[in-house]
Amino acid sequence: MAQQLDTSKGWCCDGRTWSEHAQEGGKCCQPQGKQIDDLPADGQRKARERLAQASR
Repeated sequence: MAQQLDTSKGWCCDGRTWSEHAQEGGKCCQPQGKQIDDLPADGQRKARERLAQASR
């Protein structure tokens, strides 16, 4: 079963979604609404890997 990622609020620089950070009580290094292309290279890679895994 594919994992659902809530990308509606954007991404954080570590490749997790903004919503994941909020649920865990952490603070995201990016403001809400940042897209994958706005992340640093390492964050982009991690986010794309997570999207690929979630779609399996």
